[in-house]
Amino acid sequence: MCKPCKINDYLNKTKYIVLATVNSDHTPVQRTLGAFALDGYTTFFSTSKDANKVEQIEANPRVSVLFQQEQQELLQFINVSVTGTAQKITEQDELEKVIKLIGDRVPKFRERAELGNLKDSLFYRVDPSEATILDFSKGFGPAAIQKVTF
Repeated sequence: MCKPCKINDYLNKTKYIVLATVNSDHTPVQRTLGAFALDGYTTFFSTSKDANKVEQIEANPRVSVLFQQEQQELLQFINVSVTGTAQKITEQDELEKVIKLIGDRVPKFRERAELGNLKDSLFYRVDPSEATILDFSKGFGPAAIQKVTF
């Protein structure tokens, strides 16, 4: 399997992501998200309008998204961290696309969408600038790390 194909497959099979932002005193904040979808390395996610991350992203749209699958063997361990800029999605066509993408990944989200229970939700797109791939099958330390810029 080609390396980009392997990474795209890994990203798409990840159940939860960790989104990192910074709060008003510049302290990093991380939270786990399940309502997300991907288009290549571009990440889309849903959140409540009242969530702290909304204010944090408005103040500083630079974020990091960590993809890490559970129960990996150490010698085959992989995770991918994507750094980028979060943008609130406001255009109706893109909103519909993102709601479908997330719904395809997360059946409970699709149910909420079908019932019209997304009124208090916002949607974001993380446009990637860099990805760091940690792959212990390549070795440990610097040999395990690959950086990709976009």
